[in-house]
Amino acid sequence: MSKKSSSKRWLRYGLGLFLVLSVVVPSRLWAEEGSTGRQPEGGVETASPDHPFDQQRWAAFPVIASSPETGMMLGGMLFHFRPVEVPGQQASTIDLMAFGTTKGQYGLTFSPNILLASGAYRINAVVGGSLWKANYYKPGNDSPDLSEKYEVTSLTGNLTLERRWFDSLVFDLLGFYDKSEIDVATGGMLATGQVLGTKDGTYVGLGMGGGYGTRDNTNAPTCGVVARYRYVKYAEGFGSDLDFSLQNVELRYYRKIGWRKDSVLALAVDVKGADGEVPFRYLSSPDGTMILRGIENGRYRDRDMISLQSEYRFPIYKKISGTVFVEAAQVAPRLGDLEINEFKSSLGSGFRYALNQDQRFNIRADVAWVDNGIGVIVNIREAF
Repeated sequence: MSKKSSSKRWLRYGLGLFLVLSVVVPSRLWAEEGSTGRQPEGGVETASPDHPFDQQRWAAFPVIASSPETGMMLGGMLFHFRPVEVPGQQASTIDLMAFGTTKGQYGLTFSPNILLASGAYRINAVVGGSLWKANYYKPGNDSPDLSEKYEVTSLTGNLTLERRWFDSLVFDLLGFYDKSEIDVATGGMLATGQVLGTKDGTYVGLGMGGGYGTRDNTNAPTCGVVARYRYVKYAEGFGSDLDFSLQNVELRYYRKIGWRKDSVLALAVDVKGADGEVPFRYLSSPDGTMILRGIENGRYRDRDMISLQSEYRFPIYKKISGTVFVEAAQVAPRLGDLEINEFKSSLGSGFRYALNQDQRFNIRADVAWVDNGIGVIVNIREAF
């Protein structure tokens, strides 16, 4: 049996095991609560081993979705929330997600996000494996609708170590690992070897980032601003097969809207750049989930990209809320090549269901008109 066949087999086994466990896990995991606490007179409720206040520890959610890229998708999500000491404080979380599609795509992801010292330190890791079948389009913002198939099996991991000062200044140390096996169509552009990243490879990157941030919650912010920069270098000295670098600038603004209770205006700008021997899957591109929602992932790629997002979020009933959004993005060989009338746009709306109201932890479903078609997105947390 080849190494590629073995990798795919173990990925399918891991997905199957997770789905079985999702079925046999007791139903109380869907919304397990802590013990009843007490409220001190005139003070803030705090938790202790003897008197913890009510806190949801677990949430789970099945995934049933469909798109032209994946066909029918089935999967599940399981989340654990670590108890906090003060109501309103953001909790550490552990995410476990798995899916499979009728087009033979599979994925499994494990992601702990640990907050220490009241948020002064954060440790975030993402470990995952996936078998993905996708379309390759030529780079460019106006590339034709002609594509060829490729298949990639990946084992990936990334680690973020974050330090926060004065509740607003942030510094990050970053590490990334990606070991991929790729199959391309015979006779296509990818088979010529002229496109970087079409062979099996390992990519290892180290970087740093930082900036300013005052948003009140990363799951679903209601107020605050963010201005952050990130630089990641992939080099042979780190164990990477190719030398390249990635940069990203992100700006965020959140504000409550007074004319409707608990409604929020959210704005975002992202600028991305890639230099060096960049594998085609690492070129700047709207992913269709966080940026330019509904677009096929990788439909437009190039070295640089800018995206603009605006969203209005509003409550509907109890755990259900809604949103309307407008987004635009453009890729180019360099930022100086961007043109004001060449942006791709996404216009849509969606619903949110709070899996954990105290933590503002939502499952989101968005529908968008994008690139002359309808796109559907199901994911957790807000897009930005």
